[in-house]
Amino acid sequence: MPRDEGADLSAVIANLSRSAETLARVADEVEREPLPSGLVAALPRTEPAALLLAARSAEGEGRSFEAAGLITEALALDPDLAPAKLDAADYAACRTDPRQELPDRAAHLFRRLTAYLYRPARRHLVDELVARSVRVAELALADLALFEHDVIGEFLDARGEWLREDEVRLLESWRATPTRLWEVLGVSGDEVALSDGEDKVTVTDELLSGQALPGDLMLTRVLHDGTGPRVFGHPFKVDPARREEMLDLLTGSVDPRAVAAFFRRPAGPASGGTPTTAPPR
Repeated sequence: MPRDEGADLSAVIANLSRSAETLARVADEVEREPLPSGLVAALPRTEPAALLLAARSAEGEGRSFEAAGLITEALALDPDLAPAKLDAADYAACRTDPRQELPDRAAHLFRRLTAYLYRPARRHLVDELVARSVRVAELALADLALFEHDVIGEFLDARGEWLREDEVRLLESWRATPTRLWEVLGVSGDEVALSDGEDKVTVTDELLSGQALPGDLMLTRVLHDGTGPRVFGHPFKVDPARREEMLDLLTGSVDPRAVAAFFRRPAGPASGGTPTTAPPR
């Protein structure tokens, strides 16, 4: 996509419209690096591909509401425009079902946050952490990027007007919740008792209860779902022999790159352990 505001955009759009694969790739590039305002204004608004690129540029700058309107226009001209259909579904999913209780909507919102993180403009945040760590830990690293890079704040700024008041309050509480190192105190049925050395909580989680054992250490955020504590993400398992090393990384401002690198470094010879994460949820 040319960046020169004097470029012949009609010819560019005509060429892009001939290849769905090329258009999708260029749309991703535009979201990662939004177009200059003059160039966006010059896009021919009678072409679905041009509307898609204008929408992606707006999305890349955090203007999701504007982007959603442009996507609607693009689909009115071409209902089969694949990237626009995906974007429309993404935006529609931000509007939750008011008949659902907040805990159910909370789980949905966490999935939307993860989808937002993996959009082209932010995917590099995960890739950078994976490059410093191990590929098997990507899901846990995505959770780390989501919070430590304040992607939740970006999501609220870009899409908060589509959320309900209790959902906004919930996400703001998540932003204020730190990453902690939790020790599993016990497992009873679907309930897992956890302690970070100061606070004790009990979460009800069928998947986690089937994986956790007393004495396990987990690096995660225990979030409120509207009724009680819950683990939405993918916890890191931490070798007990490296407890103090991890606690040092959690002192003060947390550097997600340092935490990612922690799981790449082998455990000390005394522990014989290997860095792992809990299986996918």
